[in-house]
Amino acid sequence: MRLKNLAFTAAIVAICASFAAAQDAVKTLNGGVLNGKAISLPKPAYPDLARKAGVEGAVRVEVIIDENGNIESAAAVKDADADNEFASEVVDGKAALRSAAEAAALEAKFSPTLLSGVPVKVRGTIVYNFAMKSAPETTGKGAINGGILNGRATELPKAEYPAAALAVRAQGSVVVNVMIDEGGNVIQATAVSGHPLLQASAVTAARKARFVPTMLSGQPVRVSGMLTYAFVLPEKDQ
Repeated sequence: MRLKNLAFTAAIVAICASFAAAQDAVKTLNGGVLNGKAISLPKPAYPDLARKAGVEGAVRVEVIIDENGNIESAAAVKDADADNEFASEVVDGKAALRSAAEAAALEAKFSPTLLSGVPVKVRGTIVYNFAMKSAPETTGKGAINGGILNGRATELPKAEYPAAALAVRAQGSVVVNVMIDEGGNVIQATAVSGHPLLQASAVTAARKARFVPTMLSGQPVRVSGMLTYAFVLPEKDQ
């Protein structure tokens, strides 16, 4: 009888533990890309190691926000391309960018998220764009370098998630180099990083972006820069 009671008690404890774990899982929401939801989002420092190696581009950091709106954990996601395809200095530069992005993400602040009036944790992604030339500079072809251009677009269509990418659960950021003409239209778009199955969709979206014409000394000029597209798997596919 005593053994039966002990077994029964152990079963109850196991059920309670499973229930508690399930409750904790429910209380962590998926927030997708979180950049626009932060009340404070410090910019990462550009590591000298990455600058010397000429490494730039987007870094995606997966984070968990606690019930108070503070970052509980931050982990940068490596590019789809393997590091061993690059020279050692480039590999080190990419690692430095990821470390800088993680450090910046840990300092981000958010408003607490409530579910039925109860504060809950949120899982999501913060995307950081590293560009070595952030100030406008002449490119030598009558264009200026505008750096990251996402926030300057008057129209920035979302990139569609390709079915082939969904099928293999491909996700991450794609950086597209663009050339904008004097009228604010994108006339060239080339993907420079990101998963191969996501690049074509990002390029298609980038070509549809529109900008206010950029003036230099009273004259409209061309602008070169980068657009970043973040592909995050739908919650049901994660």
